[in-house]
Amino acid sequence: MRVLDLLLPPACAGCGRFGHLVCEACTCGFRGAGAPQDRFAAGDPGMIVGDALELAIAAFEHEGSLRRVLQRLKYGGSARIALPLASAAAPALEALTVLCGRLPLVPVPVHAARERQRGYNQAALLAHQLGTGVGLPVLDLLERRRSTVRQHGLGKAARLHNLRGAFALRNGVRAPLQAILVDDILTTSATLEACAQVLRAAGAASVYGFAIAREV
Repeated sequence: MRVLDLLLPPACAGCGRFGHLVCEACTCGFRGAGAPQDRFAAGDPGMIVGDALELAIAAFEHEGSLRRVLQRLKYGGSARIALPLASAAAPALEALTVLCGRLPLVPVPVHAARERQRGYNQAALLAHQLGTGVGLPVLDLLERRRSTVRQHGLGKAARLHNLRGAFALRNGVRAPLQAILVDDILTTSATLEACAQVLRAAGAASVYGFAIAREV
């Protein structure tokens, strides 16, 4: 524990209680999005999400205290929240690897200007914490070459149009044969689909997606 935490214990990003970045009560209250094996076997249409993306799942539903926690991670400068979030989501990622194999994780990039503003890319923080916890390599392969208007309120087709040409493979890197894209929130899957298109065009045979939460 850091000395600062001893002197001034952190407040839970979900409920405000002092003592933990994300308290046990909030973590236990995160509602799971469903085991991927069961949903895949049942033919859940929400899991088959695009031409380039084979399959995408989320660990939890984007609601309640988790919504507040992700807001703090994304906009509140609380980078350390990535660790407890990744720890809570790790079992769902392990379940996904049962279906697709133990593949490298590729974080969804943010534009450089937005990353400077926030101080970090939350998807990259989550990917690295998940990779450490689950024992998967993390490959920082993608970059966001242009900024886009905010996706909130747009449907999937509009989001895909908005993201056209926004992502690219970093110079000098090669796409793996298979990979799992990592993001914080799964809404329409348009962002994961756009990133998967880049990896597939660069030679990846199959691309999967994983997010901490999905919109309900």
